[in-house]
Amino acid sequence: MEYQVLDKRDGVYIVMRNSKVFTVSKDDYMELKLEHYNGNRIFYEFSDGIRVQETYDDRIFNCHLYNVIINVRDGNAIARLIRDKNEAGFVELVKQHYYTAHRIELLEKILDTYGDRVVKIKGGYVIDDIFMVDDKGTSYYKNQSQQRTLKHSKDKNEWSFLCTVAQKGVRKITMDTEVGVLELDETCMTILAKIGFFCNPNIEDRVFMNQLPNKIQKLLRDEYGGVRK
Repeated sequence: MEYQVLDKRDGVYIVMRNSKVFTVSKDDYMELKLEHYNGNRIFYEFSDGIRVQETYDDRIFNCHLYNVIINVRDGNAIARLIRDKNEAGFVELVKQHYYTAHRIELLEKILDTYGDRVVKIKGGYVIDDIFMVDDKGTSYYKNQSQQRTLKHSKDKNEWSFLCTVAQKGVRKITMDTEVGVLELDETCMTILAKIGFFCNPNIEDRVFMNQLPNKIQKLLRDEYGGVRK
């Protein structure tokens, strides 16, 4: 049984549902639901293929953007978009939720271009079994790297913090997706910039090199021969 409005007072509705009487706040969602949909589930079509349908749970919506369906749990935001007939805002909201759900997948599509030089581990990415960038964009070097070659490993080892700064002015990256063009966020850009640097390190950068143990420095100099590729 859906809501039945018994009375309206300042800032609240008095409603009955399943034979129980109670009050609910008069927010954007409840106002739309009770005054425009008679307490039933909300449905709205912005245009062909772009529509929203409330599920059987209050404030949870299935948002359709052509062939893509995204679950959105922000009832007030959806209500405002419907009230204002804001199709562009609705499309942007769906894109934002899609990006949140697929962010790592999009990032790793780019990282796949590095092949097995970049290995995904829990909480981050290991580069050449020497460096690691975590999912917040912080970088580290492996304490045990001096005992290894450039062979990759997924073994969990201790990591030491490595101060690196992503290059300024890194161009924004956009990707074509099933909901349209999306732009990677700043943290993803930082992760990509640092991984790119570790895959082609500047061994003439004293600030970078002086943080590393001598054996890692030697390993990098032997690998890159003093010339960036």
